[in-house]
Formats: sequence, C-alpha cells, structure tokens
Amino acid sequence: MKSLEQLRKGVGLSQLELATLFKVSDRTIYNYERDSTNIPNSLLDKYMVAFEVEYDDIFLGKKYDFIVQQQKLIYQRLRDKKLA
Repeated sequence: MKSLEQLRKGVGLSQLELATLFKVSDRTIYNYERDSTNIPNSLLDKYMVAFEVEYDDIFLGKKYDFIVQQQKLIYQRLRDKKLA
C-alpha cells in the first residue's frame, strides 16, 4: 500500500507537475497528500489511472497515520526475524 505522496514521488513528479496533469491546484495535491480521508472520487480515479494502481493499493487517510502504520510494519518484520 502506498500513499499519494509515494505514488507521486515514485515517478519523480513535483506537486505542481502532478497538479497540472490532474488540472487541480498544487495546494489541492498538498492537502490530499497530508489527509486523503475525503478525497473526491474524481481525483482518486485520476490517481488510479495515472499510477496504474487499484483502490485497495492506495492508503487513504492522514499522513501521520500512514507513518505510524509503516513504523508498526517495520517493527513487526524485525520482531519476526528476531532482529528487534
């Protein structure tokens, strides 16, 4: 699962470049990268098509929640390998 920011950065686009492609403001991209909880379906559809991902492959929520989730996964992997 990837965040909107990871999808964008994964192809080397700036927020402004993606905003131009999606015909929205760069502030819109910034806001949804911080909290995509209420992202409109029309914009979410653009992400799915542009980055060739399914709905379930995109993290939708607050950036902080995503970071916490990722930290828990890393810690669990380390514990499973008895490295933590």
